[in-house]
Amino acid sequence: MKKFSGFIFLVMIVSLLGACQSATPSKDWTVGSLPVPPASPEPQTLKVTLPTKLPAMLSILRTRIYFSGEGYQPSEMVVVEMDVPPGLEIPAVKRGEPVGVAFAHADGKGNFTADVSTLTKIQTFLRGEILPTLALDIKSLKPIPHGVYTFRSTGVESGRVGISRIEFVPPGK
Repeated sequence: MKKFSGFIFLVMIVSLLGACQSATPSKDWTVGSLPVPPASPEPQTLKVTLPTKLPAMLSILRTRIYFSGEGYQPSEMVVVEMDVPPGLEIPAVKRGEPVGVAFAHADGKGNFTADVSTLTKIQTFLRGEILPTLALDIKSLKPIPHGVYTFRSTGVESGRVGISRIEFVPPGK
């Protein structure tokens, strides 16, 4: 229980740090709907700008990123994972395994919206570290490379899977 409380405390502190950034917040990243089959075999790719230089890189911390979908069981937990391409390392994730980026419970109609936390943005998209003082280690930031990434939303009980593709592009593209 102490570890869980510590984790929650860490998430709250990092969220507060993200909220205190002086960068101007950009619009929400609506990552689009993750419909369950029968969907088209190739989902449409959404283009999202991912800055790679400070201070623009930190704007991701003030940007709401979320996934939404439909067709799941009512009240079912839905987990959103990003497939990690070969050769890309994400801290604390084994090579070849997907990384969890969000989760939520479906509503009574089987729809869900799952927000990506500030800690996930730091550790997954920016591949940064948190110092023992609970501050972001700016020097550790190494954003994921630009390119196309696959995200899967999986219903924990039903096993239903929705797929979305996002292309992270440099600013100005």
